[in-house]
Amino acid sequence: MTTRTLVPHPPGPPPQEPPEQRKYARTRATRLLSAGTYLDPGYRRAVIRELLTQRFRVVAPSYGYDAVSVLAHALAARRLHRIQWASAAGTMAVIQLLIGNGVLSPSFGFIMLCWAPWAAAYMRRLVTLHILMTRLRETGPDGGFDGACPSHAKLTAELAHKIDREQAGREGLVFYGGFRPFVGAGRPLRNWSNAQLLLGAPKTRIMARKSEDGSPPDLDTIERRQVVPFTVDEITGEVAARMAADLRDETRHDERIDGLTVERRRYTTAIRTDDRSKGDGWSELPSVDDLPDIHWREDYDAAREYLCVRVGSWNEELVTSIFVGFDIKGNTLHTEFYTYTLRPLVEDFHLVDALPASVDRRLAVRVAWDMFTALGRWGTMLCLLPLLLIPERFLPAWAVRWTRPWRATRARRETAEVLLADEVTDTSEFRLGRYVNRWLNCGALASIRELATSETYHHFFQEADAKKYMKIVERRLLKNVRAFLDEHDVDLVEHDRAQTNILLGDNSQNVFGGQNSGFGYNYQPSGAGSSGEAGK
Repeated sequence: MTTRTLVPHPPGPPPQEPPEQRKYARTRATRLLSAGTYLDPGYRRAVIRELLTQRFRVVAPSYGYDAVSVLAHALAARRLHRIQWASAAGTMAVIQLLIGNGVLSPSFGFIMLCWAPWAAAYMRRLVTLHILMTRLRETGPDGGFDGACPSHAKLTAELAHKIDREQAGREGLVFYGGFRPFVGAGRPLRNWSNAQLLLGAPKTRIMARKSEDGSPPDLDTIERRQVVPFTVDEITGEVAARMAADLRDETRHDERIDGLTVERRRYTTAIRTDDRSKGDGWSELPSVDDLPDIHWREDYDAAREYLCVRVGSWNEELVTSIFVGFDIKGNTLHTEFYTYTLRPLVEDFHLVDALPASVDRRLAVRVAWDMFTALGRWGTMLCLLPLLLIPERFLPAWAVRWTRPWRATRARRETAEVLLADEVTDTSEFRLGRYVNRWLNCGALASIRELATSETYHHFFQEADAKKYMKIVERRLLKNVRAFLDEHDVDLVEHDRAQTNILLGDNSQNVFGGQNSGFGYNYQPSGAGSSGEAGK
């Protein structure tokens, strides 16, 4: 006897194909984030708030995911939720009318009133399971996730183009609104800086004659070559080209890092002025051509350029980003190195890969039974609604679990963690901060990818790979910087000494005390269950 498969069809128009410019529309990160909008109501609300409600804010750069697809599925999931309540309310209104006209008896009408919301919730759950099992399951020989996303009236072509343009950062300009410029890259893993004098390479050693007072000759007098002058733009461009060639373009196929991206980006704040002459009521943000041609200006609106080396592994679910900046002041080359990592997505989103292949009769009956047994929990939650007015710290653990489900508030908690870290206490006499226009600062504060990042790794090798790519990029960077300085006749003794400290620092965990010969190092541990969470 064969089991028939129930194939419920979700409401709304058929899915639309993604445009060609959406590079990460079919990655695993995009698929899991899209599935998360159906599985986590808190995350769904966060996605809609960040990308649709607060559309005045600039979208954070994309690190291996497509925000348009995630927003489309979030709107589709919210539409299913609204259809559930609308159909339940309409059915209950009709039942009430029939009871009032005497068509239904009060006892049977009461049963129907209880059945209507249950049936609406049951159908929504079946439709959601069908979407997760078909459109959002891993791609296989018989189909699966293909990057297409549902259409929605609020997801206009103009909004999709805005999100795609801003998250791609095609102009090489990133607008941030909080304290950290590298928004969207995750949590800091490691950073160091080094300052090197640009002395000429040794040519010959001059043996000074013995002085008349009998003191020994000066053996440290060195005749040096003239340093070939270079600019910050030249060293940044040359190092970027060599990094791409060494790790991707000109290496053997089996040693190539396919998920490597090397970009030059400028990071600046986004402050709009109230200009009502514009069509949208706000002045346009500056472009790269509008920025002053001054490297690393020292003011609040400065745009600082960094070389961004990004490695997306595990099908873009694990992203390691390295930001390298150069500056020359006082005949000294200053180098900054920052490593950020985007850990895998929360484990709940991976449930989409553990679901069966289809909705059959047995699964439909099991869903109905699970919803029936959950009626007691729903009734208890209705009785505990007044507890929502009480802060969490004053509630016992059981009350927090019942009134504030972790799955529904996790995204909001992580959002608050990012936003509250940038809050400034208003100590003015008249509390003038209450009258500040919050819309003026429209830079990105956090990405929707960061809101769904797990606090721990799901696999042992994920943590190992994050550190592996950091060390590979770090070693290649030091090699290429050394080669560039050697070509410009710079003395490499100081660079070699700092390089040794940097490469040993990761293993010794700051055994040199943080600074050694102009070299600064900061190690931030990571790992599953680590008490020293990076960035906290």
